[in-house]
Amino acid sequence: MIEMMNFDNLFRCFIFIQSSVRGWGNPFHLQEIFTYRREKIGKQKGNQNYINARFRSPLANYLPHLVPSQVAIAHFQLVL
Repeated sequence: MIEMMNFDNLFRCFIFIQSSVRGWGNPFHLQEIFTYRREKIGKQKGNQNYINARFRSPLANYLPHLVPSQVAIAHFQLVL
């Protein structure tokens, strides 16, 4: 299980860097932003409220034949 998680993290990092090189800016700047964010979230954990929500994609409303049913509803979690 641990080996799969390590492989998954490595693969995600590789995809992230490749995407960044092709047009999302310097991957090291983005990595620094994510590291900072992770540290901030780690310090702020405590009394948090989670709200699970969803909404229908506007593209699914206007062009339903282009959007598969699996992705027509977007799910997200709001942390307060």
